[in-house]
Amino acid sequence: MNKIGINKKIEKKAKRKKVGIIFIIFILFLSIFLMITFKTNFFHIKDIDINGNKNLSDLQIINASGIVLKENIMKVNLSYTKKNLLSMPYIKEVKIKRKLPNRIIIDVVEREEKFLIPYMGSYIYLDEDGYILRISPKEGEDKLPLLKGISVEEPQIGEKYKIKDEKNSAEINSFIHDCIKINIIESVAGFDFTDENNVLINLKKGIVVAFGPLDNIKYKLSYLLEILNDVNKKEIKCKYIYFNKGENPIIVTDNN
Repeated sequence: MNKIGINKKIEKKAKRKKVGIIFIIFILFLSIFLMITFKTNFFHIKDIDINGNKNLSDLQIINASGIVLKENIMKVNLSYTKKNLLSMPYIKEVKIKRKLPNRIIIDVVEREEKFLIPYMGSYIYLDEDGYILRISPKEGEDKLPLLKGISVEEPQIGEKYKIKDEKNSAEINSFIHDCIKINIIESVAGFDFTDENNVLINLKKGIVVAFGPLDNIKYKLSYLLEILNDVNKKEIKCKYIYFNKGENPIIVTDNN
């Protein structure tokens, strides 16, 4: 065998030896890592940080998550935990992450109570998307607009409410959505949908708006917003605003 062939053979042996050493080192480090991970308490959860919650307590969220303190952080199934939390009516969005070696961070976005619907002696609490958050006696939330004249079909907590009269359901939902969109909802004490030809809006300042039927919703709401801004700016003592007595709205004041 010539000198070149001998050198190549030596190089191959050296490479195999180097690869073997690297493999042994890798196995050694992997063994140490697995031992630290599963045979010691180094990765045991010591803290669960909850951010973004207002209605739900930290304890409620932790219990619902299924995460247990002193559990191995590597054994936590983040997808399963997220699914558990999203099953809670008040949780709209959730992000979960591990912060090694021993901390879990849970960021939530909660649904907020926006409306009340009277139901069998109690009240259905809804968020702005129409999800049912709870059903319970009214607890002094006078700031929440009351939706009257709506019959709800078998309300289920955590699901969207369904109006029995499907014919008016889309119009009512569109009307409420537009009220939220233009921020007029903050001034509203309640809506009355009893008469589909004349929906009533009761404002917190005592003004009653006869809105008429739910047609030209965006136009009429924009017009109403302009009127209310003008009433506030000029400090007009307004009692009624009629949208159902002709082409133009009629404003009734204490003086007229």
